[in-house]
Amino acid sequence: MNRYRKGTPEGRLKLQILRYLKALGAAAGKTNTMAVKRGKVYCFDPYIFRGHPDILCFWKERIYYIEVKSPKGKQTPEQESFQLLCSQIPDYVHYILAYEFGDVERVIK
Repeated sequence: MNRYRKGTPEGRLKLQILRYLKALGAAAGKTNTMAVKRGKVYCFDPYIFRGHPDILCFWKERIYYIEVKSPKGKQTPEQESFQLLCSQIPDYVHYILAYEFGDVERVIK
């Protein structure tokens, strides 16, 4: 199984964003918000922060949480709550809802 799900539009965009951030020299990585495999069964880890974005990035004394969506994708209520939480500390924490590469590039630059 491919870690970044390159076969989907969302997976390709995640990979493009991660490559861009790494090229800038940012500390960035994909977060594991999916189910975990226990034996032959997939189940959700009860300790995962629900609504946590797909990518976490540290760049120039700021933290960027990046939620990547396909063109028709929409946020879950938990993701919207996480975005609201981030908006309460805007000087250091930025939440990016990325439907395309330009959404990230505009905020990071």
